[in-house]
Amino acid sequence: MGRQPLSCPFFFAVGLDTRPGETAEETRAFAGFYDTVHLAEVVERNDGFVSAARYELTDPPAGTAPVPYWLAVYGIEDEDAARRFLARVRGPAEGRVTYSPGPPAWTRATTVWRMIWRNTGSTGPDDLVPGRIAMIGMDPAPGATDAEVAEFDDFYTRTHLPEIVSGFGYDRGTRFRLWHEFTHPAPGCPRYNAVYEAEDAEPAGSPSGAALTPGPRAWEGRRVHWRAKYRRAG
Repeated sequence: MGRQPLSCPFFFAVGLDTRPGETAEETRAFAGFYDTVHLAEVVERNDGFVSAARYELTDPPAGTAPVPYWLAVYGIEDEDAARRFLARVRGPAEGRVTYSPGPPAWTRATTVWRMIWRNTGSTGPDDLVPGRIAMIGMDPAPGATDAEVAEFDDFYTRTHLPEIVSGFGYDRGTRFRLWHEFTHPAPGCPRYNAVYEAEDAEPAGSPSGAALTPGPRAWEGRRVHWRAKYRRAG
């Protein structure tokens, strides 16, 4: 496949939870179908989708909203491709893409997330194959003005993103802004998503412990909806 999903200008996130009580055999069938059939079909059957990867939750999530146990991300080459995909999904049923039916655990899974994110800035290598990632969804402080949001954005991209990458064992950090929400638990998807990627699937020791720079009001009063850590699964 092409450029890694989280390095693309846009990515489509799909988060699933398998039903509690699925047997180990049923879960293996779910994972095998996802990795060997469904990921490739989504890329092949949606013009402008260039790559896909799948992740498994590793740490108990923190925040105010649920996060999915299984996460798939699909790289989209540009905004035109994202718009074509959105038009197909919203259009008549006969024009929508269809996929192969999966095993029982697949049909019983619950969709937690479906949203498209737009890349707004990164630090680190242009492209890498991450063994693990951390995703943080947030909004600026309630009531922040446009000028304060601009300060928030500048601080987040120029200061906080590089500090987390250098001090917490990541190789790359990227900020995303919500482009379209299909599915997300109430009260809705946060406006921003930062994704930190590490090539090594296992953490390389403890964080450096360096103090993080305090930010402007819209940053210090930010609302974190979720923090989730995932390991590469497919």
